[in-house]
Amino acid sequence: MKGILFVLTFIGLLSIETNAQAVIVRKRELNAGSGTNPSSGYSISTPTSNMGTMFYSRYHHAIKISPAALIAGDIPISYEHKISDYLTIEAGLGITSYNLTEDLIHGYTTRSNGETVSKVSYSSLFNTKFFPEGNSFQDGYYIAFNLNLRNFTQNFVTQNSFGIDTTIKESFRWADVGFTTGLHSRPSEKMILDWYIGAGIRQKNRLTSDLFVDPNSGIYQYIRDEKISVVPALLGGVKISLLFR
Repeated sequence: MKGILFVLTFIGLLSIETNAQAVIVRKRELNAGSGTNPSSGYSISTPTSNMGTMFYSRYHHAIKISPAALIAGDIPISYEHKISDYLTIEAGLGITSYNLTEDLIHGYTTRSNGETVSKVSYSSLFNTKFFPEGNSFQDGYYIAFNLNLRNFTQNFVTQNSFGIDTTIKESFRWADVGFTTGLHSRPSEKMILDWYIGAGIRQKNRLTSDLFVDPNSGIYQYIRDEKISVVPALLGGVKISLLFR
């Protein structure tokens, strides 16, 4: 009788130990599946830097405006497209009118024998940007090739030698080819501040009118005068980019 009780007791203890081991193993398996066991090699990681990269890289298109161009009498609006992390292209059109820079240099509005009236004309631009660190549309610097064209027109209203009102059409054009280096600064999710500076070659075409007086008759008239010059140019400014997908 005692032998039977001893065998039953031994079998019961063995069963309890086996069940306990099975519970421990099952618990380890559940912990490994839920990612709570650091030694299991399974983890869910979303670093802030990776989230920021994904957050910024969602955008591939931008509309850009240039407040700095206003002093040159230009209101350009351009579109920039992100081709890759290393390359973007930008193209745009604008409206030109009174050019403060040219007026300060040449003083065409201060002529005493008539009035200069600025007219609406157009501008255009094309830029290609290369980002060496592969961070286009993010915080980073770039090198760009630039083509810019600004066309200005104006009317010179005066009187001829017979006292008859006369309107003479005048114009001048800037055509720039150059390189710039710039910095993209990302103050918010959908905005980039684009700071840039560089140098280039500028061709100027000026079509104006000069007063000519006949020494014999004393009759005067305005002769149209066209001047073409090529000069070095400083390129620089800031643009505001509004991003979209």
